[in-house]
Amino acid sequence: MDKKPKILVVDDRVENLVSIEEILDDLNIDIIRALSGNEALEKSLNNEFALAIIDVQMPEMDGYELVEIL
Repeated sequence: MDKKPKILVVDDRVENLVSIEEILDDLNIDIIRALSGNEALEKSLNNEFALAIIDVQMPEMDGYELVEIL
Protein backbone atom coordinates (compact mmCIF):
# COMPACT_ATOMS: atom_id res chain seq x y z
CA MET A 1 0.00 0.00 0.00
CA ASP A 2 1.49 3.30 -1.09
CA LYS A 3 1.37 6.10 1.43
CA LYS A 4 0.88 9.56 0.01
CA PRO A 5 3.54 12.08 1.01
CA LYS A 6 2.31 14.65 3.51
CA ILE A 7 2.97 18.35 3.10
CA LEU A 8 2.58 20.70 6.06
CA VAL A 9 1.30 24.15 5.09
CA VAL A 10 1.46 26.79 7.82
CA ASP A 11 -0.04 30.26 7.52
CA ASP A 12 -2.12 32.42 9.85
CA ARG A 13 -4.36 33.50 6.94
CA VAL A 14 -6.91 30.95 5.73
CA GLU A 15 -7.05 32.48 2.25
CA ASN A 16 -3.33 31.77 1.81
CA LEU A 17 -3.80 28.17 2.91
CA VAL A 18 -6.64 27.73 0.43
CA SER A 19 -4.56 29.23 -2.41
CA ILE A 20 -1.64 26.90 -1.73
CA GLU A 21 -3.97 23.90 -1.52
CA GLU A 22 -5.48 24.82 -4.90
CA ILE A 23 -2.02 25.08 -6.47
CA LEU A 24 -1.03 21.66 -5.13
CA ASP A 25 -4.42 20.04 -5.82
CA ASP A 26 -3.28 17.98 -8.84
CA LEU A 27 -0.50 16.24 -6.89
CA ASN A 28 -1.06 12.90 -5.20
CA ILE A 29 -0.34 14.22 -1.68
CA ASP A 30 -2.01 14.80 1.66
CA ILE A 31 -1.97 18.44 2.72
CA ILE A 32 -2.03 19.14 6.43
CA ARG A 33 -2.78 22.74 7.33
CA ALA A 34 -1.91 24.69 10.45
CA LEU A 35 -2.90 28.25 11.34
CA SER A 36 0.00 28.87 13.74
CA GLY A 37 3.45 27.69 14.67
CA ASN A 38 2.11 26.02 17.79
CA GLU A 39 -0.52 24.13 15.80
CA ALA A 40 2.16 23.05 13.32
CA LEU A 41 4.32 21.71 16.16
CA GLU A 42 1.36 19.80 17.52
CA LYS A 43 0.67 18.22 14.12
CA SER A 44 4.34 17.36 13.64
CA LEU A 45 4.20 15.10 16.71
CA ASN A 46 1.92 12.61 14.94
CA ASN A 47 2.91 13.08 11.30
CA GLU A 48 5.99 12.74 9.16
CA PHE A 49 6.16 15.43 6.50
CA ALA A 50 7.98 15.25 3.18
CA LEU A 51 7.87 19.05 2.91
CA ALA A 52 6.75 22.07 4.91
CA ILE A 53 5.60 25.34 3.38
CA ILE A 54 5.73 27.92 6.15
CA ASP A 55 4.75 31.58 6.27
CA VAL A 56 7.53 33.74 7.68
CA GLN A 57 5.41 36.48 9.26
CA MET A 58 3.01 35.06 11.83
CA PRO A 59 2.01 36.26 15.29
CA GLU A 60 3.44 34.61 18.42
CA MET A 61 5.94 32.36 16.59
CA ASP A 62 7.30 33.39 13.20
CA GLY A 63 8.27 30.93 10.49
CA TYR A 64 11.98 31.10 11.29
CA GLU A 65 11.37 30.11 14.93
CA LEU A 66 9.13 27.28 13.81
CA VAL A 67 11.74 25.90 11.43
CA GLU A 68 14.40 25.99 14.16
CA ILE A 69 12.18 23.97 16.48
CA LEU A 70 11.10 21.49 13.81
